[in-house]
Amino acid sequence: MRTALHEKAKIGFGLVLAALLLAAPGCLVRKETRLHPSELPPPAREATLAELVSKINYQSEAVRTLTATVELEPTAGSVYSGIIKEYHDVKGFILVEKPALIHILGLAPVVRTTVFDMVSNGEEFRLSIPPKQKFIVGKTSFHRAAKNALENLRPQHILQALCVPPINAEREKCILEEAEEGARRYYVVTVVEAQAAGDLVLHRKVWFDRADLELTRMQFYEAAGTYTEDVRYAAYQDFEGVHYPTHIEVARPAEDYRLTITIEKATFNQPIPPEKFELRKPEGAQLVDLSAATQEENPRGQ
Repeated sequence: MRTALHEKAKIGFGLVLAALLLAAPGCLVRKETRLHPSELPPPAREATLAELVSKINYQSEAVRTLTATVELEPTAGSVYSGIIKEYHDVKGFILVEKPALIHILGLAPVVRTTVFDMVSNGEEFRLSIPPKQKFIVGKTSFHRAAKNALENLRPQHILQALCVPPINAEREKCILEEAEEGARRYYVVTVVEAQAAGDLVLHRKVWFDRADLELTRMQFYEAAGTYTEDVRYAAYQDFEGVHYPTHIEVARPAEDYRLTITIEKATFNQPIPPEKFELRKPEGAQLVDLSAATQEENPRGQ
């Protein structure tokens, strides 16, 4: 008897719930948001791994030299270090000649005195910081913590961001995957190298926005998968046949600094005199030889 009554109660409750759903469906919806067509993400375009690798190589080969007038916004420190110091409106000039030459000059706001001046040939770098009266020289591979994070700024970090590395088909392999960030969809090309022992070493990840298949991000890694650099690209423009981003954000987590580069003027693939990549120590500046410091710390080269 009780079972029959229980079943009738369940049926009755189900009929009442169904009636409510049919009679007033709008009452159960708290909020309805209609997106304007302009707010909807664009449809995702399709591309194969071979096509994306071809785009990477084409973008790499398109740039042989670069002469650019830029705005630089370096940020020393991060939320992790607890010290964030921003330098706004730094006018800059960048010269690049592949594969390894770069010269970057940063000028202070208004008075336009030199904040930093640095060059690199790929193996060694020279960095002049007039406000600190320092002239730092050393190997590009040298890493050491500095009180001022901008002293960790290295020309080759910027060169790596400005010049897209090509895919070396003889020693590198590529893997394609899809990813999402917010409402945007991406293709991610992961570049690895096979070692003699059969292990794979991660080199970089190249991101393409599927809305237009533009290269929008590169992540760089070193041995043991250490995450060294994150570069984001936007606002592409055509410079007499060279399709190039005018907004570049460089983040170096280990060195604790970020640098935003906004390109105002740019000339590509024109000859640059060799002396433009030379930098001499200013009179009165303190010489900081990081190579000598390394030898003092490791006198036996250990």
